[in-house]
Amino acid sequence: MKPVRLALVGATGLVGRTTLDVLSEWRVPLSALRLFASDGSAGREMEWKGRTYSLERLDHAPADVDAAIFATSRAISLEWVPRFREAGIVVIDHSAAFRMNPDVPLVIPEVNGDALRRHRGIVSNPNCSASVVVIPLAALNRAFALKTVVVDTYQSVSGSGQDALAELDEELADSSHAARVYPRLIAHNVFPQVGPFDDQGLCDEERKVVEELQKMLDRPDLTVFATTVRVPVRVGHSAAVTVECGQPLDRASVESVWLAMPGMIYDPQTYHTPREIAGRQEIFVSRLRIRDNDPHWLQFWAVGDNLRKGAASNAVQILMELFRD
Repeated sequence: MKPVRLALVGATGLVGRTTLDVLSEWRVPLSALRLFASDGSAGREMEWKGRTYSLERLDHAPADVDAAIFATSRAISLEWVPRFREAGIVVIDHSAAFRMNPDVPLVIPEVNGDALRRHRGIVSNPNCSASVVVIPLAALNRAFALKTVVVDTYQSVSGSGQDALAELDEELADSSHAARVYPRLIAHNVFPQVGPFDDQGLCDEERKVVEELQKMLDRPDLTVFATTVRVPVRVGHSAAVTVECGQPLDRASVESVWLAMPGMIYDPQTYHTPREIAGRQEIFVSRLRIRDNDPHWLQFWAVGDNLRKGAASNAVQILMELFRD
């Protein structure tokens, strides 16, 4: 790829720091790097690849960068992403602020990388749970035409940031610790709520999974049901997925499609867990089951690192595609 002048906004958060790790591991050619952080961190210094960078306050759109990755809250993205775009900077945004905007591509490169050609200065990174399941679903949709998708997610606390990780540790150390980040205690517990509920009984994360899968697969007609569950795992989101396809399935055909799909690893012999795949870029798929009395239906298990493919590494992939030689 061409060398890029990059701004990373939200550099000190979990996703920001993981982004720096991925940029280093993949040896992404950067001709310049500027790191932006909150007012509380601005002015401090951060080490990366043997260099010291000053953390800058976000008070203007820089004139000397080509691209920016925003690893920030929705509110900050809503305020600042349009300003960066107006300054001629291509923005890759992790927040939900622009994901469902019809003019903003929502991209997993292995699934719908062609959508990048239609960007107008903003590209959205998908929700971390949708990212874990969309690659195997895209392969099935291309080969067998999806009709119904039922997704049950098991989401780690790192999806809520550093404060949630600290809360899990505090609760594990002290059973009387009161929940602050979450609506219930998370240590030794699970609860079926990721984000606030709407008037239809869907929590925020469930609506994101439904709408984002439909958009990335270019299937607004696809029936999707989602239940999102928070679990006391530090890193890694998992999902149990049930699928109805438009034609009968057999194991050999499904396995062939998955083995050929980039961005995922299908294992017919065993399953993988969040602890085992932390730090990996790929989505791991296993436990394929096809319904005996109706082979239109199958089930599988998927797991991925929410800080990597669910966030940082996918954004870096997008960056590399945008600035390909």
